[in-house]
Amino acid sequence: MYSCIKSASVYGLEAILVEVETDVSDGLPDFNMSGLLSSEVKEAKERIKVAIKNSNFKLLPQRVVVNISPADIRKDGTGFDLPIALGLLAANNLITNESLGEYFCIGELGLDGSIKGVKGILPCVLMAQKAGIKNVIIPKANKEEALIVEDINVITVSNLKECVNIINGKLEPSSLNFDSLDTFSKSPIIEEKDIKTPDFSDVRGQNSAKRATMIAVAGMHNIMYMGPPGSGKTMLASRIPYIMPDMTKEERLEVTKIESVAGILKEGSGLVKKRPFRNPYHNITLNALMGGGAFAKPGEITLASKGVLFLDEITEFNSNVIESLRSPIEDRKVKVTRLNYSYDYPADFMLVAAMNPCKCGYYPDRTRCKCREVDIRRYIGKISNPIWDRFDICIKTNEIKFKDIAYETETDENVLSNKKMKEMILRARKAQLERFKDTNINFNSQMNSEMVKKYCQLKDREKELMERFYEKKHLTARAYTRILKTARTIADLEGEKDINWSHISESFSYRRVNE
Repeated sequence: MYSCIKSASVYGLEAILVEVETDVSDGLPDFNMSGLLSSEVKEAKERIKVAIKNSNFKLLPQRVVVNISPADIRKDGTGFDLPIALGLLAANNLITNESLGEYFCIGELGLDGSIKGVKGILPCVLMAQKAGIKNVIIPKANKEEALIVEDINVITVSNLKECVNIINGKLEPSSLNFDSLDTFSKSPIIEEKDIKTPDFSDVRGQNSAKRATMIAVAGMHNIMYMGPPGSGKTMLASRIPYIMPDMTKEERLEVTKIESVAGILKEGSGLVKKRPFRNPYHNITLNALMGGGAFAKPGEITLASKGVLFLDEITEFNSNVIESLRSPIEDRKVKVTRLNYSYDYPADFMLVAAMNPCKCGYYPDRTRCKCREVDIRRYIGKISNPIWDRFDICIKTNEIKFKDIAYETETDENVLSNKKMKEMILRARKAQLERFKDTNINFNSQMNSEMVKKYCQLKDREKELMERFYEKKHLTARAYTRILKTARTIADLEGEKDINWSHISESFSYRRVNE
């Protein structure tokens, strides 16, 4: 007898609707599966047979054929366990086929018949909603993740027997929908207000670096910190997420989808609230950064999308890893291509990097730095000119003086704290939202050439200043537009409608600290 049930296969960050077809017949006992399946899916037949037996369902020895279509798309993961088991039971008349057609299901089976959570639930439920499916059956462990999706009936189950009884109408389902749980205001066990978050007021001195950081965050500009060891570069970078503008609903949905597919979404969490902050170690491989592998997965640049990618001690990274960032920084996406498929992953991140000025870290203090000039140039030269060109802001962090550590040299009025910095950033953010309300971008750094011409117009005095900078420093066209974008952000922070010469001068001062 034949049965069919709907499920999904994750493809990149999206899900594709698939049909799990099952046919049982008399003959020598056998269990065959087809449909371009990975080893995880092929191994499911042993889990399924034991789970069915331990759920007190009796099946006769028979020939079983399972096909997951379309057969030209690779299927991987453990989420096909539940639909295959239900299809096998339906083919043996233990589930009515008419009822089975009303459901979409996904889940992994334990040997005792329990249904375990799987990754990638959110894109699967979103796909089911777009396909017009009204009822989805998912593991209880993925409940909050699925409830993010509106206008769909979510049924959570904990074991195979419960699932069969619900489909057969013998048990009332614990149906949930978007309105039954406020996933947007769902809080962890410990309220965020009770957690002491890192504050910029903890960073002693470095007012110039703090202002540069504020400008970078306000416009989502890439920033490089250069300074001696212990000057606060990592402290500054690690505090950036706490002053970034809150994510919009669309941004939160995209970040949650990425973490769901990558399998790093915390169990019991709904929409992700905080912007990502990824800090990979310098021995990271190219595939781990960009995404890929034998079965493509999102890399660090995708996991940092809508947030921060921090490369501490950037000169210690392999040069091919650093150079691979060129296109993603410009295109804000990365294409992972394999022999039979290719995936497009988002890479809309703010790049933050930190480095020492030389190998020992103390240049230009010649009382401590013993590096030769040629060694210093070679060390800084590990970062190529095209990569330097992609940093909108480069700022030096000075060595912290004793008086900054031992004494309160700053009053409460002039110290830059998270609260003060975020207030100014939100003012600039409001100006950008108004400016780009009819476009698909949110920040000044995302402007294309046409937008730069429209929103970064200069008067005669400012044009003359930019011309002098351009000719004297031999700027590239990319550097020119990045200076204008940064100047636009500085003007937004100060509440100015037009870019003036002081904005351009400050923006240019943040170019290339290696020059």
